[in-house]
Amino acid sequence: MLLWICIANLEAMAKKKLGTVARLSELDKYLRNRLLRVRSRLLFIVHSAIGAGVAYWIAVEVIKHGQPFFAPMSAVIILGLSGGDRIKRATELTLGCALGVGLGDLLIMQIGTGYWQIFVVVGLALLVASFVSPAPLVSNQMAIGGILIATMFPPGDGGSIDRMIDAFIGGGVGILVIALLPSSPLDAGRHQVANVLGIAASVLEDVAASLKAKDAAKLNNALEALRRSQASVNKLETAASSGKEATTVSPFLWGDRARVRSLYRILAPVDNVIRNARVLARRAVVLTEDNDTVSDEQIHVIEEIADIALRLSDLYEHHKEISEALEIPELVNRLRQLGSEVGEDIAEDRVLSAQVILAQSRSIIVDLLQICGMSRESAVAVLVPTSESPAYPPELWDDED
Repeated sequence: MLLWICIANLEAMAKKKLGTVARLSELDKYLRNRLLRVRSRLLFIVHSAIGAGVAYWIAVEVIKHGQPFFAPMSAVIILGLSGGDRIKRATELTLGCALGVGLGDLLIMQIGTGYWQIFVVVGLALLVASFVSPAPLVSNQMAIGGILIATMFPPGDGGSIDRMIDAFIGGGVGILVIALLPSSPLDAGRHQVANVLGIAASVLEDVAASLKAKDAAKLNNALEALRRSQASVNKLETAASSGKEATTVSPFLWGDRARVRSLYRILAPVDNVIRNARVLARRAVVLTEDNDTVSDEQIHVIEEIADIALRLSDLYEHHKEISEALEIPELVNRLRQLGSEVGEDIAEDRVLSAQVILAQSRSIIVDLLQICGMSRESAVAVLVPTSESPAYPPELWDDED
């Protein structure tokens, strides 16, 4: 209970405006993040404990094996997999482990143990694995299984078949636990969406402040830290793939398929937000180093975009479905208003860098509207047209509407 109270109190202070460097450096630094990491792994811990116990019980009580070492070990390895295609990779791991154990037992019974025997076991295991399957997991597990047999179990003890069966038991139990005790298909994905949008908001806040102060050094520091943000984007894609697989495999999560599809739909816009923010920040560095300026209107637009990105980050972080129903329409209206303000006139007679910053601001508005639920066509139509023949008719509105 104390853990949950600490997390709740710390989460209340979590969403605040931070610079890019500060936001990225806090990810693994403070107690809050350590407590949240423990909470995020609790389900894996429970899964592993249950899987190991059930696999051991089946091997001992049902199959009557005396030393079912590989049953709980295989279960924990399977349950430790993350990302998409867990079932496929779990099957590959189980196959590789079982084949490695069997091959290792067969060879060790014939040639004994020793340094050159390890060389032979690992080499043959990898050769056989390469023939059986192209999957690297199969090769790795066959080699590991052979090494365990060669170093931990005496040759000729008669347990070869038992150990192969134990490996299959552990793998099967692991797969069943994934299907029958699934994790939430949305929590990890929503958290990563919040993280990426939070980083983008920080970048844009830094850009606006630096453009006001004409401080290129601060922007350079933010860009250096921002280069590490790709890991968060990769985690987002992994979390979404894992959620999609969970709703496919587990009958208990079939009702969440529509929400997972919605999460998948915003992956590209979220990725685009961070990419466009990087481009905007790089161009802002060039502009400030050249001692050029942007208009006050452009700075206002960037500040508004940053605030909206932070609001969206907060919504996704805290799963406020009721708040989403109330706040998303408000954010859409703010973005529509911004769309009517980002015409070429606010960068008129400005240098190329200012024009690029305007173009990237327009792109981020479109990305955020897509995250809020709009199609790309409708989102683009919100913008003030910059062409005499725009692909999508403008849907502009002003303060009187």
